[in-house]
Amino acid sequence: MIFEVFLTSAMWIDTHCHLDLIVSENCDADLKRICEVKKMNFIICPSADHRSFDKLISYNKINNKIKYGFGFHPLFLDNLCDDPLEMLEQYIVKFTPAAVGEIGLDFFHPNFNKSKQIDFFIKQLDLANKFSLPVILHVRNAIDDVLNIIKKYPKIKGIAHAFNGSFEQAEKFITMNFKLGFGGAMTYDRAKKIRKLATDLPLSSIVLETDAPDMNPSWLERSQKNHPTELPRIGNFLADLRKIDPLDLAKQMQKNTSDIF
Repeated sequence: MIFEVFLTSAMWIDTHCHLDLIVSENCDADLKRICEVKKMNFIICPSADHRSFDKLISYNKINNKIKYGFGFHPLFLDNLCDDPLEMLEQYIVKFTPAAVGEIGLDFFHPNFNKSKQIDFFIKQLDLANKFSLPVILHVRNAIDDVLNIIKKYPKIKGIAHAFNGSFEQAEKFITMNFKLGFGGAMTYDRAKKIRKLATDLPLSSIVLETDAPDMNPSWLERSQKNHPTELPRIGNFLADLRKIDPLDLAKQMQKNTSDIF
């Protein structure tokens, strides 16, 4: 297990953050204190492609509360290195990531290459299965397709990032030992469907995320970059939605995260 049991204080975990798109070069001091500023226990940083791998490893060396995942995002498949899947396996063997991710399918854009996305998704699931690693899933406009594929991998668990599907789809993920990621999207008044999911789903099935620098919560301007230090406020928002104490929520989120990682 990547995480020990740590249920003694109101500390938060960001299960999905792209730090490599936020921090600048020569930012050791910022990386060292990033978890202390707002009582963050861990930040999990999935990669988008191979160019993120070494950056995320270096961040972890500076601050071991920053954990990383290796994988190829479905929208970043056109400019990969030579033999990307071989490289991915080599990095998994050498550096033992917390997860394989961010991987999955994205059929939102009209010019997506469906067959290529599916091929890479399956091959990355094969690696996760081979090395007994959880996965961090991207599922935009493709939830049923993702579910149909991952049901063939009963030993794999993980997180369906930025979940906004139906209650029935959520239940299918839950029965397959997946948690559902909720973040800034639920803080908007118009996000009634996501708020209902975040309120009605079993609390044991939910994890929190920022998706920083994207998926701004409602209190940030569009021009501002989202940041993992917004996670405690997102957590407090969810506690208000569910009418529970934020400390109790933080402890449950810690347990849910440790169930996966």
